[in-house]
This record gives sequence, C-alpha cells and structure tokens, in this order.
Amino acid sequence: MLVAGRIFAADIPAPQIPDHVFTVTDYGAVGDGKTMNTEAIAKTIAACVAAGGGRVSFPAGNFLTGPFVIQSNMDLHVEKGASVVFSDDPTNYKLTNRRFENCILAQNCHDILISGEGTIDGQGAYWWHHYVLPKNSPPATTQPERRPNMIALSGCQRVRVEGVTLTNSPMFHLVPQGCQDVTIDGIKIIAPGVGGPNTDGIDPSGYNFHILNCMIDVGDDCIAIKPSRRIDPNKPSCLDFLIEDCTFLHGHGMSIGNPTPGGLKNLTVRNCTFDGTDCGIRMKTSRLAGGIVEDCTYDNLKMKNVKTAILITDYYPSIPLHPEDDPAQTVGPNTPIFRHIHISNVTAVDSMVAGQLIGVAEMPLSDIMMDHVNISAKTGMRIVHAKDIKFTNSSITTETGPATTQFDAQVTGLTQ
Repeated sequence: MLVAGRIFAADIPAPQIPDHVFTVTDYGAVGDGKTMNTEAIAKTIAACVAAGGGRVSFPAGNFLTGPFVIQSNMDLHVEKGASVVFSDDPTNYKLTNRRFENCILAQNCHDILISGEGTIDGQGAYWWHHYVLPKNSPPATTQPERRPNMIALSGCQRVRVEGVTLTNSPMFHLVPQGCQDVTIDGIKIIAPGVGGPNTDGIDPSGYNFHILNCMIDVGDDCIAIKPSRRIDPNKPSCLDFLIEDCTFLHGHGMSIGNPTPGGLKNLTVRNCTFDGTDCGIRMKTSRLAGGIVEDCTYDNLKMKNVKTAILITDYYPSIPLHPEDDPAQTVGPNTPIFRHIHISNVTAVDSMVAGQLIGVAEMPLSDIMMDHVNISAKTGMRIVHAKDIKFTNSSITTETGPATTQFDAQVTGLTQ
C-alpha cells in the first residue's frame, strides 16, 4: 500500500501576477466601515483586468462591500490593518435558485493570489440567525435559502492563499472547488465554535493541493476534502493532497466527505495538532453518496480533548445504534469504499471515544494500518464490518470497558 502522498510543494507552480498595483481608495473606496464600496471595488478590479492583471490592494481601514468577482492574473491583497467587511444585508446579494451569491467568486480563472496580513470578515451572525434552522426544530417543508460562502473558487488553476485571516463567514470560508495547483499557507480561519453553525474552514477539491501552517477554529469541519464531482472522468475528483503543520481547534477536525462519489487518492496529513475538536481523523460518507477513498496517510498527529480520535464511517450523518444488524445491500456505483489507510505516530489524550471504524456489510473497511497509535479515552474503539485492520506498537487505554468492541472485524496486534 501507499504510505505517502505523491504531492510535494515543489510540484505546485506559483501564480504569475503582473507588477501593476491598483489601490481601491484611488477608485473611490472609503475605509470608514460605513460607506458601501462595492462599485469602487468593481472599478478597481476592472482597471486591473484592463491592464492584464496585477494587485488589487486594500490599505488600512474597514471597507464595507457587497459581493464581487475576481479575475485571472490577480492578487487580492489585504494589507495589515485592513478589513474587507461584507454586508449582512441579504438585499445586497443576488438570489438564484434559492442560493445567495458568494461574497468573493472566481470561476475558471488562472493565476490567483489572495494575500496580506489583513482580515476578510463575512459578518455571519445575521445569516446564522435568519438562515439556519434551529437544532431540534420540527421538519420544515421549505429549507432556508443557502447562505453565501466567503471565498468560492471554481475550476481555477494556480491558486495561492496566504497570510490573511478569514472570519465569520455566512457559510463556508474558503471553497476551492474543482481547482488545480493550489497552495494555502499561513492563514487563520475563525468563527464561533461550540454551538456555532456550519461554517467550514476549507472545503477543497481537485488536484495538487498543499495546505500548511494554518490555524482553523470554526463551527463545523475545519478542513473537509469533498470528493464529489469529477473534473476528469479518468481521475478521482480529489488527487494528491498534502496537509501539514496545521492547528485544528473547535470544529469537526480533518475530514473527508460527505459526499465521496468522485473518489479520493493520495492524501497525506502530517505534523498537525488538534485541541478541542469533535474529531481528529474524520472520514464520512454513506451508501447514497459513496465512492473510492484510498491511499491516505496520517502521521505525527497530536490530539488533546478530542471527542473521537479516529472516525471512519459509512453511515453519515448518523451511525445506527446497532450497525451490525444492518443487512448487506447490493454493491453499486455509490457503495462506499475506504481502503489503504495508514495512521502512524498519533497520540490522543483525554478523548471521549477512542474511535469508531464502521463499514457496511457489503463492503467492509479494508487495509487500515495503525503504527505507534496511542489513545487514552473514556471508552474504546468500536470496529464493525472491517477487515485487515492491523495495530503495531499501539495502545488504547480506557476508563471503562475494553479497548475495542468488534463485529465482523479482522483485527490484529492490539491487546484487549
């Protein structure tokens, strides 16, 4: 099996940005936090495009704006002391098919840079209050309109996001969907955690991603790789990802899915810390939206106060109380497949649950190796419908109950 992804930083070409600089205040923008600057920002971007590209710069100040679109060969630069603040008035956003337009959008572009030491603020509180159904509310015949994502990059090539702080997105913060050659380096993503809405940090898909030195503290998935739609029918929708030296705080941890029908191959997650997340390693899908997820490597991860250290489930969004009683179904194109997963040098302390590895009867989880994995938790690891699960030099220490409970599982190397 593959024990390391094939992507390296040197494999990813940097975006090429011309030297021209266009400062938004030169085109009428006012950073007083009150003036609506949508038109001035659009004029600045148009001037940049007319010149063949360059830097669109926000100097110190608070620049209130509605949504806008960025283009190829462009650096959206938010200087230290600057904030790009998005309006929380829904009337400033186009509504199409019950979806509000995203705050920052780029479609089928190339050579995009989002940089600087400043902040992009989505002012999400209004959206969370008015466009999210309260938990445990009765089923609604009509769901609320979908909130805007903060930064949505679709089908783009040679993308780099560095240095900026993203905060309080109405929905997800950074969504590079179906993109290629992407580097995300040294950004902070902050939104309410405990009891907060689903404000994912980074939801990437595509080819050749390097995510490093990021701190993510949000209300849902910190990072959620989304293998949904294939770009190339001959490749999985997510291929060659390297995620390293990141800090995960509140949120649902380092996730894959849901859904996974497009498939994922070659993921390496290493040298990351988790403190207070719901999960550390989280892989989730269902029979309705499954696909092949394989050749995933996790190495040198440190977890503290994580509710569930390792979660791999074919029953998203909820694991049945007795998955062992669920009969096998016919294998089809949406059958979930998790295989060839290598987890090493993981330490988890003060967890609630050591782990859950829950496959389906017709397609058990397979070939999961855990080497030097040491977890202390209140309860142990439940393993259902899984084969070729190997522990070496590993331990699970529980406050109550056995290290593992197993059903239809082939597990070796762990002393009960």
